[in-house]
Amino acid sequence: MNKSYIVAVDIGSSEVVVAVGSLAEGGAVNVETIVTEHTEGMAAGLVDNSQLVTDALRRALARAEEQAGIAITEAYVSISGKFVRCARYTDYVFVKDAENRISQLDLTALHEERMSNVKAADGETIMDFFPLCYKSDAGVEMKNPVGCYSKQLSSTYNFILCENMAKDRLRRVFLDAHVKVRGLYAGAAVVADSVVNSEEKEEGVAIVDIGSGVTDVAIYYGGVLCYIASIPMGGSALNTDIRIYDGHIPPRYIENLKRELGSAVVSLTPDEVIQVRSRNRTIKSILRLNLASVIEARMTDIAEYVWSEIREAGYAKKLGAGIVITGGVADLANVANLFQQVTGQDARTACAEIGITSESLEKVSSPNVTLAVSLLLRGAQMGPCPVGVYIPKVAPKTEEEKPVERVVPSEPVNPTVVTPEPPVTPVTPAKSEEQEKKEVATPVQPEPKKRTDGWNEPSVEDDDVPEDDDDIKSSGWGFGRIFRKAKDKLTVIFEAPSEEIDEDERW
Repeated sequence: MNKSYIVAVDIGSSEVVVAVGSLAEGGAVNVETIVTEHTEGMAAGLVDNSQLVTDALRRALARAEEQAGIAITEAYVSISGKFVRCARYTDYVFVKDAENRISQLDLTALHEERMSNVKAADGETIMDFFPLCYKSDAGVEMKNPVGCYSKQLSSTYNFILCENMAKDRLRRVFLDAHVKVRGLYAGAAVVADSVVNSEEKEEGVAIVDIGSGVTDVAIYYGGVLCYIASIPMGGSALNTDIRIYDGHIPPRYIENLKRELGSAVVSLTPDEVIQVRSRNRTIKSILRLNLASVIEARMTDIAEYVWSEIREAGYAKKLGAGIVITGGVADLANVANLFQQVTGQDARTACAEIGITSESLEKVSSPNVTLAVSLLLRGAQMGPCPVGVYIPKVAPKTEEEKPVERVVPSEPVNPTVVTPEPPVTPVTPAKSEEQEKKEVATPVQPEPKKRTDGWNEPSVEDDDVPEDDDDIKSSGWGFGRIFRKAKDKLTVIFEAPSEEIDEDERW
């Protein structure tokens, strides 16, 4: 991976744009890939639902990583909305040279000791600041003050401010997406980099970026950014007006209807009937002139707001290069003609074409990606973004795709007749040591002596003889039992004496 990559992310009110570029020879940027993803959860540039915006950002990043073959870890980010504004501040320093000759040290002192210590209002953050002009103690403007003579050096700086709430919400989205914000810039402050050149900035030009929910205005004069403003109105207002005009048109068809057949000037629109169709069925038929009249009314409002900002900033008569229109709504037919009618200035639409390689022009031919490309160019000036190695993600198998486990017998099972086996004599379990001790301690009863009188019938103890007469009869016992008992008793009485008895004691 020998390339130096730059990643830019523009989160607009209706879509997320992720652009990946690499540094080419001569300082130009080669656009590796650029993807757009529809998003919800943004209201006029402000994050309203972080979960929806984060999900859209993750989808866009995943597509960009797959196409570029890198893992995105950091990115340059833009922010636009009414919470972004500019303010001017003037300060001065005394020239240190004894002969009152201004040097670079005086400019550094003015920038670092004076302007760097300017504090923003409560709830705001300074995003950037830069000088507009320098003046001597006599009030004479100096474009390059180094080498000029003056006792003091004064300058007016332009400060770009952003509300903390809007900035923190946007940073939270990137934190949840595991992407570090390498640099955060106001969209109006960078959009001009890819559509106007240095000569136009010197003559005076206004760049109007019309998005879905916000219209950014940036005014350049004398080669520097003099003024920015954000108008909370854009292409989504046109969609709302069309839906109100004719509620029978489904919302999903309005955007395509506006882009393909819409017009910003009624007098330049052909008189014909438009049929809104779904497959082979006609949903609604409207006059194209009526559609143009709805669009012209809202676009006139946007153009008048833009012109009002230019006049109040004091540059109505300083736009030598006219007005340049970009953004998603710049695709609308006759939009440049409308701005010419309202402002009286030369107007044109533009896409990103400056600072990029010729091979990239086709990828950025749509004006809705102009801001992302301009952000790439600004990132190229600040430094490349570290990227990781892309690892393709393998989709997990669904339940249907999992193989069914089957038990396969080792041998084929054939139907056989099973012959019952003889009963197995149960094995007496081994005795424990405690049981063995008990059995040793218990005296063993002597076995009854075997009869030697020729009787073969087994002897029966008295306790084993049933007492019921019926049991006696059923067992086959009769007078023989009585005779045997009498004989046994006689045997005990007249038992033969043992050999150990003395002969005198025998009888």
